[in-house]
Amino acid sequence: MIEVDLAIVGAGLAGCALTQCLGRSGFDGSTLLIEAGRGPGGRASSRRHRSDPIWRLDHGAPALNFSAPPQGAIAELLQPLLDQGVLVEEQRPLVWLDGAAQRIDGPPQGLSYAGSPTMASVCEALLRQVPGQHQSAFGCRLRWLEHSSGRWLLANAERTEVFAAKRLVLTGTLLAHPRSLAMLAWGEPPLRTAVPIGADPQLDAALQAIAGIEASVRWNWMLALPATQISDLPRQVWLNDEAQQRWGIERLVLQLQSDGRLGLVVHGLDDGQSITPESQPALLRHHEQRLRSALPAVLQPWPQLQQALEQAESYGVMRWGAAVPTAGGLPAELQWCSKSSVGLAGDWIMGPGYGCGEGALRSAMALAEQLKLA
Repeated sequence: MIEVDLAIVGAGLAGCALTQCLGRSGFDGSTLLIEAGRGPGGRASSRRHRSDPIWRLDHGAPALNFSAPPQGAIAELLQPLLDQGVLVEEQRPLVWLDGAAQRIDGPPQGLSYAGSPTMASVCEALLRQVPGQHQSAFGCRLRWLEHSSGRWLLANAERTEVFAAKRLVLTGTLLAHPRSLAMLAWGEPPLRTAVPIGADPQLDAALQAIAGIEASVRWNWMLALPATQISDLPRQVWLNDEAQQRWGIERLVLQLQSDGRLGLVVHGLDDGQSITPESQPALLRHHEQRLRSALPAVLQPWPQLQQALEQAESYGVMRWGAAVPTAGGLPAELQWCSKSSVGLAGDWIMGPGYGCGEGALRSAMALAEQLKLA
């Protein structure tokens, strides 16, 4: 069993930025980063394919967006990534379509950075900046949380991987939000089970706020298209409300591969069908077929892409159960619950950048300051 001072659950932007901030600030405790995926990134991760070694596709967040040019501490966090070329300002156009698949003017495009060569590179670079050694456990999906005698015990469903920590940070809501109950057939969110009502009033307030967070679901269909010569190829194609209602698609993201092929991610909207462990395989097939039927009409402005669809290879559908928070959020003053030694970070923390990568980074920086004083 690995024992550390601080366990951070989730190696997305918030978890990796928190690890980096603590390491560079001289935090003297041992840290462990636990992630269900095979590597860092979270919703900013990049999909690989076993039979296609050069394939890299940003199948979640395709960019890091900012409401205003970064300044102060967040600029200091990002500057090494810009200097290394890991973050590059996005220059390719963002196109909007209406319900007739006609190009229209969209809202002003803010400052946007793409990860280079992929979005996963951002989290990988943040972790490389951590001085000394930090421990990571990838491919571990936690199911059990226990808190007793001032110590946290964390374990996967089979209890074959067990970790102990003095302090715990969650950078996602899965282990704390009621949304996990139907999807994973759990009786109660694990964090609530670990700390009974009344044991930590601040955590009670945090869990109540988390329960009120609403988030959108996305069914992202990934495709590989043959090399296609298009001079004005956009990076993203967004659909307005009318188009989204007609086709059930939020946007398309296009990503050129190193061999000239084109990666395409169709960000499909949820249609409200309830999900359980038993129904998920059928729902994945349902949404792939639905998106396959809708896509040719959405690609009308690009006949070359329509033709390329005939030779496209499907790389499956990825369900993002909490793609973007849409309502509610955790007040920043509840990020650190000292009595139970629980910290919370992510794009679902209220404040600048809420719902975006910017918010995830800012929440990590704020929590790092509190942990240094804890």
